[in-house]
Amino acid sequence: MNPYMLIGSAIGTVEAAALSQRLAAWHDAMVMHERRLRVGRINHGCGDECAHGEARALWAEAVATFGRRAHDLSFLRSRAMTVAGPCESGAGSASSGLSPA
Repeated sequence: MNPYMLIGSAIGTVEAAALSQRLAAWHDAMVMHERRLRVGRINHGCGDECAHGEARALWAEAVATFGRRAHDLSFLRSRAMTVAGPCESGAGSASSGLSPA
């Protein structure tokens, strides 16, 4: 089970379960996006569907919903705390995103 679902299940609310599902989908999209950046398939700025743009809002929602447990979500937290995503800064060296959270 992924960390998003584990935390959502531990919280036990409908809101936490729904957010966990959204976070898991975001995580998968972000990993794929960063992989495309690394192999050079994206050589221009992020488009509307870029997962970078969602990270801050999702992080804020995770903190509000999960409380201190949100800090266990290192992948989400790191993407939310980045001032500019690799697309905006022109770099294509994002981490693999294979961390457990």
